[in-house]
Amino acid sequence: MRLVDIHVPEGIQGAEDYVVVTWLKRVGDPVRPGEVVVVIQVEKVAYDVPSPVSGTLAEILVPQGEVAQRDHPLARVAVDEAEPVDTPQEAPMASPLAKKLAREHNVDLHEVQGTGRGGRITEKDVRRYLEQRAPHQERPPAARREVRASPAARRLAREHNVDLREVQGTGRGGRITEKDVLAFLQAQQAKVDRPEQRIPLAGMRGTIARRMQQSAHSAAQVTLHTEADVTDLVALRRQRADKGITYTDFIVRACALALREHPRLNAIVDDDHIRLVSGVHVGLAVALDEGLVVPVIRDADRHSVAQLAQERRRLVERARAGQLTADEMTGSTFTVTNLGPYEIDGFTPIINPPEVAILGVGRIVEKLVIHQGKVAQRSMMVLSLTFDHRAVDGAPAAAFLQAVKGRLESPNTLV
Repeated sequence: MRLVDIHVPEGIQGAEDYVVVTWLKRVGDPVRPGEVVVVIQVEKVAYDVPSPVSGTLAEILVPQGEVAQRDHPLARVAVDEAEPVDTPQEAPMASPLAKKLAREHNVDLHEVQGTGRGGRITEKDVRRYLEQRAPHQERPPAARREVRASPAARRLAREHNVDLREVQGTGRGGRITEKDVLAFLQAQQAKVDRPEQRIPLAGMRGTIARRMQQSAHSAAQVTLHTEADVTDLVALRRQRADKGITYTDFIVRACALALREHPRLNAIVDDDHIRLVSGVHVGLAVALDEGLVVPVIRDADRHSVAQLAQERRRLVERARAGQLTADEMTGSTFTVTNLGPYEIDGFTPIINPPEVAILGVGRIVEKLVIHQGKVAQRSMMVLSLTFDHRAVDGAPAAAFLQAVKGRLESPNTLV
């Protein structure tokens, strides 16, 4: 019997530390060569790590959620010298979230039909499988017993996944009221132990911290604010809502076209010089539970609004599934970050280095303004451009922001 270490694969580029996201195997589980045993995260990108040999997972050296150095082994596999060596077999192709959900619900991924690219199994595929499997599972006799509860109590119970059989009714004849369900929820909450949580500044969180600190300390950042009348854009977006086009898609299109006209904003700071990039590659900030990622829409100025919407949906889905590749997250020349969906009016975005500018977008608010000499109700949106004053002066930065505003106010120029 000998032990073989599982290391981070040599082909994975990134920082010297990484975070273990999910263990797909437990100590004592059999593993095959090429079978994915753990998912790690390096520089905001998730990677599958396979076992190099066939055997039994003998020891996990880096627990889930912990941080380790690149040269530190993840685990050890016990290999029986007397057993023949297995040939590598292809493990079921599935996203990290799909594997985690399957493990939680004891789902054999061989039984799940994948709808992702190349037949890859997504989290949605596993959830669909669970929904299809649920009606065929025999309900226990207790589930068929009638529970007397008010409609409001039933609705609240459904919203919070409360089994009404566990709730003590105080209404007439033991009927469960909405107050009973609320009392049950409060009692359950009181039982939850909330220990102090420590989140290491490593992995994705560490990368974000380093980049934001680098941005704040290395760039001379100035922010310009303006307000755009997007009444016509709101009307146009309603016409195209059935095609899955969002305000973000129009904003990216407006920025891409304006960057073509104002190349000083489509640049990166490279050591002691400014490099004006020929291609317009727009980064789109996407918020995840673990932090912020910025997938890149390449050659955004060559895409229609519909094509931008399609690419945005693809990248956001891959970001939320932890499937973004390093290539999909590098090479941006300008970034758009939209906090409008969070009901934020305006904010000061921080530049995504080594870029020289970033546009922050606020929510759309109905206001009374002077329009064509009369008081009118119009849809207004705050735009905030942060730029690096080392690379761009105030006047050209203002001219770029004015160009973006003008296109959003005349949305027919975007289509």
